[in-house]
Amino acid sequence: NDPNNPTAKDVPDMAAWGNFVRRLVEQYKGRIHHWIIWNEPDVWDANHPGSTWNGTPEDYVELFKTAYFNIKAVDPTMKVYLSGLTYWWDDEYDQPQYLARLLDIITADPEAPNYDYYFDGAIYHLYYKPHQIYDVLSDIRSIMDRYGMQDKAIWLNETNAPPSSDPLEPPHREPRFKASLDEQSWFMIQVHAMAFAAGAERIQIYKLFNSTEHPEDVQPFGLLRGDKSRRPAFDAYHVVTTYLAGFENVTYFDRGDVTTVVFEKPNETVTVLWNVARTPRDVTVNAIADRAKLVYATGETEPISAERGLYHFDLPPATCTDGDCFIGGPPLLIVEPGSPNQRQPIAVQPTVTPTPTPLPSPVEILSVSPRRRTAYFVANLIGFALAFGVLWWLKSKWFGA
Repeated sequence: NDPNNPTAKDVPDMAAWGNFVRRLVEQYKGRIHHWIIWNEPDVWDANHPGSTWNGTPEDYVELFKTAYFNIKAVDPTMKVYLSGLTYWWDDEYDQPQYLARLLDIITADPEAPNYDYYFDGAIYHLYYKPHQIYDVLSDIRSIMDRYGMQDKAIWLNETNAPPSSDPLEPPHREPRFKASLDEQSWFMIQVHAMAFAAGAERIQIYKLFNSTEHPEDVQPFGLLRGDKSRRPAFDAYHVVTTYLAGFENVTYFDRGDVTTVVFEKPNETVTVLWNVARTPRDVTVNAIADRAKLVYATGETEPISAERGLYHFDLPPATCTDGDCFIGGPPLLIVEPGSPNQRQPIAVQPTVTPTPTPLPSPVEILSVSPRRRTAYFVANLIGFALAFGVLWWLKSKWFGA
């Protein structure tokens, strides 16, 4: 750092920084209640466009503590969050996670417990891959739990899968990952399902609408284009806010090619399904109610009825625009009255096992390819023929021809 030519990335004078924070918070008191301190200090390459911090983790903790005390002095009920972090700058270079390094420093401070360790939650910026986002947020939860921070919130306050194939707003240059307009819309539902299942308290999409004033963005991220026309992702986001809001419990079930996330709401259950395979999957879900609403990512709905306590669906495949199917195919939402504990049991599951077994969870997803169904039918036909042959032999043995 050049002391004669300081930049916004340099470690500031803490007295001046504290005064700035206090004046800012006083100005917006009553309108802003949650404060995030800095942005992505874990981007350690000073020459990278995303670099924002030239200081050390120790410097950042000092910056953060100064902000914390000045914010709480204005309003003790305000919430203060660690900077949004990328996770991948540490993971890809085999470094300990920046969050863990910060917690090492904070927990070594004997005064930290008196101030609830100076923060209310951790923030992450994660894109494109819903299942990977689940894994990352689960890892973050385990890191905080390891330091005794079970009560600290996790926010995913930047996420998206910006499309690379919008003819009305193409990317400004070759993107690192490719996604179609449809995949961006499917991502909206999938990332909310997976991130909430991993324990995220809040999820924010970057961003609502595009601007022609920032050509440095590789891809226009918005749910709305610069002319405010809707992308399909806008409607999918509306599905999320309509049907997932107000949930009390959420559970993720790994069913191989079929992802299932169940949201429990007061007097209602929303089951979200999608296929991550390159080929279609036939899926059977045991019902909670005899009738339900089926919701598509487009926002379209239709009433459905259970057959003998089961709902049957054909899940389309993932389209895999990037070559890697990191975004699944079009998701379905099953909206039913009642609790997941009211799911009707399945007496026989011939496509999974020849004998009934106890249900391992409140939901059972059966994914069967057409070939397997044909094989099952043929196997039953052969079994019937063999049984008939044995009975005919016994008849001739005991009673004669």
